[in-house]
Amino acid sequence: MAMRGHLAGGWRMWSIGLLLSLGMLALVGRLCFLHLGDLEPVSRPWEMTVLARRGAICDRNNEPMAVSLLYHQPFLDPGSVKPKHDRRVIATLLSERLGIERNRLLDYFAATNVRHQLLPTLVDDRTCRALATNKLISGVGWEDRVVRTYPQGRRLANVIGFVNREQELEGGAGLEQRFNSYLKGISGRIESEKDALQQEIADRRSTNIQPIDGADVHLTIDNNIQYKVECELQRVAMEFRINGAWVIVEKIATGEILAMASYPSFDPNCYEKSSPQDWRNRAIGVNYEPGSTMKSFTIAAGLNERVIIPETRMDVGEGSWFFAGHVLHDHVKGTVDTGTALSKSSNIFCARVGLLLGEKRLRDYQRAFGFGERLGIELPGEERGLVRSSYWGDLATSRIAIGQGVAVTGLQMLNAYCCLANGGCLMKPYLVSHVVSSQGQELLRNRPQVVGRPVRPEVAAAVCRMLIGVTEEGGTATRAKVLNYTVAGKTGTAQIPENGHYSETEYWASFVGILPVEKPVFGVLVVVEKPHPLHMGGYVAAPAFANIADAIARYLEIPATVAPEAEAAADAARGARPPTERIP
Repeated sequence: MAMRGHLAGGWRMWSIGLLLSLGMLALVGRLCFLHLGDLEPVSRPWEMTVLARRGAICDRNNEPMAVSLLYHQPFLDPGSVKPKHDRRVIATLLSERLGIERNRLLDYFAATNVRHQLLPTLVDDRTCRALATNKLISGVGWEDRVVRTYPQGRRLANVIGFVNREQELEGGAGLEQRFNSYLKGISGRIESEKDALQQEIADRRSTNIQPIDGADVHLTIDNNIQYKVECELQRVAMEFRINGAWVIVEKIATGEILAMASYPSFDPNCYEKSSPQDWRNRAIGVNYEPGSTMKSFTIAAGLNERVIIPETRMDVGEGSWFFAGHVLHDHVKGTVDTGTALSKSSNIFCARVGLLLGEKRLRDYQRAFGFGERLGIELPGEERGLVRSSYWGDLATSRIAIGQGVAVTGLQMLNAYCCLANGGCLMKPYLVSHVVSSQGQELLRNRPQVVGRPVRPEVAAAVCRMLIGVTEEGGTATRAKVLNYTVAGKTGTAQIPENGHYSETEYWASFVGILPVEKPVFGVLVVVEKPHPLHMGGYVAAPAFANIADAIARYLEIPATVAPEAEAAADAARGARPPTERIP
């Protein structure tokens, strides 16, 4: 019995050992099968959006003002780190290249339940390739990012606008907003499968639609002129502690905008750090009372309707005129002719011309010169200005004739003066020259367009000749004179309405001029809001005009129209102007 029990126990031990051995053999066989067998890889569907680059915005010389660059944002997938790789080594290599703390990266790797952890950095192609090909690294992937950047910083920011990062690269202001449909492009798509290590299985790609990059927008703006304009705005801002200002430069014969600047401005690379008020394009988005700069169009209308002639003489009294229960003051006294009244900016003379025209004709001429309606510039936020459509009455007519009780935009005012310099042809202003697709197809082309002829050519020429006197000795803007060139222009000093009354301390100071008068090439408008301590247009805005116009004339190589000796003598007689910074 003992022997049989012993034999039975032995058989059981042998049986258990045999079963264990067979189990081990089966396990080894399965492992070999899994590692060496010709199996289909474990896969899952995968798709990716291939981002299109947003089109560029360039100036008239193809200088880039806004461009889109392709970057890569790395992400970690702890579950796809290869067994042979050390996560500490990977973290060290990534830290050196990406500038992220090594311990922070190790924390990312420790979160094995998360398969897609975006790292807070962007890298260029070179860095991406270096890390992607490093044989010591795994568990790292890349997502493409298209980044909008503005290489000129604040330059032309209020015109270009910015791209809203919160709305998938949609334009948020300026040209970026208005031309968004051209600029944004069409993204592509890839549909495929990935294996267990998050690598695409190349032969499983079922869809491969390539992106179409956005179109490029080419401007009429000249970056060199824009630079000078913005430098001058900064000087005015520091000297006169201003609330705001804007400058526009327009090519007279075509209506092309060569520069458009606003103060304050912002950096579109970090637009969210500035106030929305700083994003505003004041050159088209502010209605302001023009003051005396409106007198030129009252005189032009009077000449065109023949209610006055250049030789018309009028007694404006001794500095005050009582009319319709109100007193109108004037610094001009005695009997003056039309040219003197305009060059010395007589309130009473121009108010009486307004009454000779009457409410209807004066209103019609203001509208014919482009006031009271949007001009259709290719930007959002353009204001209409304000020209009353209801009954004015004689008092209002006399005041509107001298630029009170009417509101304009800077673009309207400059474009109207360019009309006078252009023989009475009112051009449609524009700042987008053409738009070209990424395949080279021209999608849009703007050309010069005449939109009106408010006065006869001889009337326009006569007013321009009268406006030369504004910058000559005895005029209101001798500081607007430009060495070697004849300038025609007009000052404006307008009280700002506040709480239903005109302020006694706050003004809009402005100057608008054209150069050269003999064969006009460009016009410049300078408007300054609430300058201190000086507030007269001839002191605040006229010197800024002169500095800008002087630099542009030389940059464009416009031939001199005045003998240098005579001009230098006249300049010395009235006192030296601050030195002009030339465009490089």
